[in-house]
Formats: sequence, structure tokens, C-alpha cells
Amino acid sequence: MKACFLLICLLLSISSHSQMVVVMAKNAEVQKLDNQHVANIFLTRTNRFPNGLKAIPIELKSSDIRANFYEEISGKNPTQLMAYWTTLIFSGKGKPPKGYKNMSDLISRLENNLGCISYLSLAQVTDDLKIVYRFP
Repeated sequence: MKACFLLICLLLSISSHSQMVVVMAKNAEVQKLDNQHVANIFLTRTNRFPNGLKAIPIELKSSDIRANFYEEISGKNPTQLMAYWTTLIFSGKGKPPKGYKNMSDLISRLENNLGCISYLSLAQVTDDLKIVYRFP
């Protein structure tokens, strides 16, 4: 019985750790975004939230969920995504979101800048962040 309880706790922990969410500062004006808004912001098709405020997408340079995130919002695998960014950079039409080396810097930036937006696993969300989009 005790082993079953531990297994259930472990599975719940893994599930919440791997569930991706899109977050912003707790007191940011944006309350909720849909999949299309998230995709447009992170693929630099727009630099504005639906309310007109400037959107600043940021991410970890190396993240376990990065490939899953972009696959979900764009349908592009890592190779296709690299080609997408290369085309945008060389045409002068855009560049990827700013990458941070560590999670603490990323979260600090998110918590202290109302225009910043990023994606995290649910387990990484702090009390000073709010979820503006949950993946189905």
C-alpha cells in the first residue's frame, strides 16, 4: 500500500514537472492568451500583446522543454525551427527570443518586467508569476 502511494506521488510530480505553461509577472496587465497569440509572440510575428503593450519573449538557452514548446506552437521540429530563425535573421525580419543561461536569471527577469513572457514547466512557476496560457 505504501509503495502504491509513493508511486502515485512520483507520477503526479513527473506530470506537473513536464506540463508546460506560459507565464508573466504576477501583476502584468495580460490575464490570458490563446495559442495563436503565444505562437505569434514567440515566433516574432508580433511584438505586442492583444492589449497593445510590448511583448518581450525570453527563454532559457538550453531547456528540456524548448523543443516541445516550439513543436506545440508551430509544428516545427528543432531543425525546421533553426531554418526558420536563420531565414528571419538574415532577412532582418526577426530574431529568436533572448536566451538566459540559468533559471534564476530568467525568473528574476520575468518577475521584474511586466512585458516579459516565457514558458516553464508547471513545477518552476513561482508565487510572483502568473500563468497566462496552459497547453492542452
